[in-house]
Amino acid sequence: MNKQANGRGGRGIEWTNYTWNPVRGCQHGCRWVMPDGSIAECYAETIAERLAQAAYPLGFEHHYWNPHVLEEPLKVKEPVRIFLDSMSDLMGHWVPRDEILQVLDVCERASWHTFQLLTKNAPRLAEFEFPDNVWTGVSAPPSMMFGRTLSALQQRRMVERQLRVLNTLDVAVRWMSIEPLSFDIAPLLVGANLQWVVIGAATNGRAVYQPEREWVQNVLDVCDDQGVAVFFKGNLDWSPWREAFPDDAAKREKLHGWVKDAAVI
Repeated sequence: MNKQANGRGGRGIEWTNYTWNPVRGCQHGCRWVMPDGSIAECYAETIAERLAQAAYPLGFEHHYWNPHVLEEPLKVKEPVRIFLDSMSDLMGHWVPRDEILQVLDVCERASWHTFQLLTKNAPRLAEFEFPDNVWTGVSAPPSMMFGRTLSALQQRRMVERQLRVLNTLDVAVRWMSIEPLSFDIAPLLVGANLQWVVIGAATNGRAVYQPEREWVQNVLDVCDDQGVAVFFKGNLDWSPWREAFPDDAAKREKLHGWVKDAAVI
């Protein structure tokens, strides 16, 4: 597992403590069109094919199974948050069911940890049962997948399908990564029954492109109205800053309930 640098401006994924990838490689081929017309590729693909080529000898699109790292979370005794597919999509259609079950088995056995799962293939989530310590999430759609450009309508339909599947799952935490926030996604989040949302800006190398402020505010309004915790990625330019987790949202919800009841009394 790889330890992450937490805190704003730190290198790594701020909302997790470790990344863990018993499954590696991805066939989605995600790309994002930047405001200046440039095309950004998936950060994981960049890492795999430039910085970690030795670990991906057949390229990032190849499927790699790494059973030798399966037991690693069990060796960490203090409770931490573990992102279990930073270099893959565990729910990808190319990932064998047995491998997924082995990963989820470790998650269940390492019950003191919190595992954070993200996928762009939400329909496959419905095929599995997830331990209570697995936060089950979906990623906002990119501009391109599988070598094809997604229209605005296709992106919205993808979000609707993702959220519809999440609402059928019996899981402790449903969440969504909106990085980058590239269109006004807020109306699609109304009634989505999420517990956590992560918001970030668009990046292409060192270039950072901030989302429309109205889009950010709209997401915040929906989340605040529904008691959803919000976490800002370090690349987002916004104040006041937020780094809330689902447990924080539950506490706010409980406090809000007490205040509301007291007002009625």
